[in-house]
Amino acid sequence: MKKQRNQTIDVLKLLFSICIIGIHLHLFQDTNFFLFRVLTQGLFRLGVPFYFITSGYYFSGKLEDKNKAKTYIIRLLKIYAVFECVDILFNLFVLGDRGIGYILWKMMTTGMNGVYWYLLSLIWTCIVCFPLWKKGYAKHLILFGLLLYLIVMTNDSYSFMNMPVWMKSLAELHTAIWRWSQAGLAESVLFCSIGVYIRQKEIKFVNQIVLVISLFCLIGEALWTQSFYPNDANCYFSLLIAAPLLFLWALQKESFAVYHPYFADLSLYIYMVHIYMNYVSFIFSQGDLRFVISAMLSFMLAFMLIKFSERRKNNNL
Repeated sequence: MKKQRNQTIDVLKLLFSICIIGIHLHLFQDTNFFLFRVLTQGLFRLGVPFYFITSGYYFSGKLEDKNKAKTYIIRLLKIYAVFECVDILFNLFVLGDRGIGYILWKMMTTGMNGVYWYLLSLIWTCIVCFPLWKKGYAKHLILFGLLLYLIVMTNDSYSFMNMPVWMKSLAELHTAIWRWSQAGLAESVLFCSIGVYIRQKEIKFVNQIVLVISLFCLIGEALWTQSFYPNDANCYFSLLIAAPLLFLWALQKESFAVYHPYFADLSLYIYMVHIYMNYVSFIFSQGDLRFVISAMLSFMLAFMLIKFSERRKNNNL
């Protein structure tokens, strides 16, 4: 019997997909700077680590069946290929004299729009780490990913601090190689491996008091770092605790009061289409209104795409 999906995880993924739209459109930056720091640059940043942990957790259930793992990766590649074709068409007018090498590199790392780095990082991580996860090296990959995260990824959030020359050089080298918008493989390896480890070790316990404390730590870290105007706010130290604890909490809450089967895929499709809905929202000058318009359009378009895909699948049966 097929196990029912964890509805709370799906709902949180959906909410975080809306949060990512808020991040990209700088929600509250012009209207309430406190909320901008606490939410947009703070709690909203839980989204990407939560996605990676969830992906690692579910993918670990396919480690013993190579065909299932292959099917999962191929499905993600198909989704990316479809949207990247649209992405390339959108960027034809701004490519200028860019060579084919540049285009191929962008397609393999972040997508032409620079936003699809999350999906590509997930795909590459699943491909590269599959044999290591299968052999039980999730803990080792967590340590490796943590090292990369601390040295490389937190450079965005803590760019205002003085760092050793070698650390600065390593961060710049990693950024130059991968050319992500803000993050990439380091974050993916770390949090996906955490998800794999949670499933393999069947970890379910979470102290809710510690979870609440970690969320307040995230808010405090966001308020403090943003007062120095860092390069970005993708990778906080407190996310290392808050994101796994939030996932473990959701893991215990299998059902949710308001749920629809489409919630399972909505977050991914919202992520894929929101960049174009953000362009549409540019006709509105007010930043918060742009967020509302883009979120609504992204939700509706994602819902229609899932419905179309489902109908097409049923017709082929």
